[in-house]
Amino acid sequence: MVVHLVDAVRDNTAVEEDIDKRALEVFTKCLEMLGGPRRLFEYKRLTWLPSLMEAAYVVIYHNEYMKNAGEIASVLGISTATVRNILSADEELVKHRIQRELAETNKRLRTHTAGGLAKLAYKALKSEGK
Repeated sequence: MVVHLVDAVRDNTAVEEDIDKRALEVFTKCLEMLGGPRRLFEYKRLTWLPSLMEAAYVVIYHNEYMKNAGEIASVLGISTATVRNILSADEELVKHRIQRELAETNKRLRTHTAGGLAKLAYKALKSEGK
């Protein structure tokens, strides 16, 4: 029984490390798509960093671990509404917003920017075979 418990803990730790690794890959791809971390400084968008990381986890849990909004919210300690906003973010609208906002500044569109960006980054990584 103790051996099975140790194996279960080891397996769970390995899954958590995989999730962390994938979320970091999506997060890094988001930064790359924005033009790198320095661009966030230039455009005064440092507040996006926590949202991008959160969205990266949501996208990974949803797409690779088939978790629903309630399960993801519970694991991450965020509201189900936040998870749903991330998952329902309009990627094309976010693309448009980023292009426009980084060119102009401060245009507000009604979609979850970090969620859309994380979804775009995830799809880009998948298309790259990662």
